[in-house]
This record gives sequence, C-alpha cells and structure tokens, in this order.
Amino acid sequence: MCGRFDTSHLTWRDIHDQLSRFANVSTPPLNIEPNDDVRPTTRQLTARLVEGSWVIEKMRWGLVPFWRSGKPLKDTEKGKGDGFKLTTFNGRCETVSTSAVFKRAFAGRRCVVPASAWYEWTGEKGAKEKWRFSRTDGAPVFFAGIWDQAETTDDGKVDSFTILTMPSGGPLERFHDRAPVILDPEEIMPWVTLSGAPEGFYDPDRCGRFQVARAA
Repeated sequence: MCGRFDTSHLTWRDIHDQLSRFANVSTPPLNIEPNDDVRPTTRQLTARLVEGSWVIEKMRWGLVPFWRSGKPLKDTEKGKGDGFKLTTFNGRCETVSTSAVFKRAFAGRRCVVPASAWYEWTGEKGAKEKWRFSRTDGAPVFFAGIWDQAETTDDGKVDSFTILTMPSGGPLERFHDRAPVILDPEEIMPWVTLSGAPEGFYDPDRCGRFQVARAA
C-alpha cells in the first residue's frame, strides 16, 4: 500500500524535464514545498493531460467520487456522520475498473503523481521500523493515479486523486504485500491517454528497480 510518501527532493525542473519529453507543460513554474511526510487528505501535485498539454496542479489525496456531489465532505454536525467516510487514498489495480468509487475515473480520468519516494513500516506495534523506497536511478517516482471531481456542499468543488497499488514483488515483498504502481517514463503517456493495456503496468518484477533504506 502507499499511505505516506515523500516530496522532499522533488523540484519543478524534475517534473518539467520528465513530462515535457512527451507533451508541452502549460502550467507556469510552481514553487514546490518539500515535505518528507505527505499524508492522505492533504493537497498534493498531480499531472494530467488537457487538450494535449500537461496541467500540473494540487488535488486532494483521497478520491471523492463525482456521485458525492451535493453532499458534505465533512460531518455537518458532531456525531451526525454525514461526511465522506470511505478510505480512498489507494485503489487496487485488480478491482479499480469495476469499483463503484473508482471505475468512472479509471475509464477516463488518469493522472500521474510525482514524488521522491514512499514509505512502509515493518515490525510489531510500538517497535515499528520505517523504510523509504526510491528509484535506483535517482529519478522522480511517478505513481499511476486516477482523479475525479465532486461539488460538495461545504468545500465546494473538490478535485481529488487516488494512487493505484498492485501485488508486491521482488525485494519489496518482505515489507508489504502491496506496492504502488510506478510508471517508467515510457509508460506515462500510455497511462494518461488510455492507449496502453493497463495490465502491462502491474508487473511485480519491476519492484526490483527500487532501493530501500531505513528512514528517520
């Protein structure tokens, strides 16, 4: 799974240099605030194609589906429980095409989520170790994401995303049975344009392309 990630070494040039290889970046340069502990529900950078150009913008991490429109994102009153309660920061690649929450976004709203690394924990409660995973070549990580938009009654228009996960493999297996779907540069365009067979991105063997280190 991917419940925390790191943008502490990510720069605008990193993102621009990678994405501009495939299409024009229409978004003006952004000041990226480094964060070594990115958490769900916070707003994070995503990149998507709009009329053939990259739009890079922040969205809520934790997808709020379109059918949530007309309802509140948070509880309107203490104890009422009418806010959005689903845990949607990850979507399983095996079921994302059929899930009521994700299937419309998966069918037509693809994005990538840039990062420096992601984290997993091992060990027993109270004695857990934190591990940081990054690409062996030092390049940015691009998570395969999907996004959606809902018009909520309390937060207005909410653009949000989820990160896809796949069965873990290779050296990552001992840390967690799931891993985020990471796109190699040549896979970014097939992902966002829907032109590639999605199953091709879910190869556990690619997990050997990442390095792991203990995190503080």
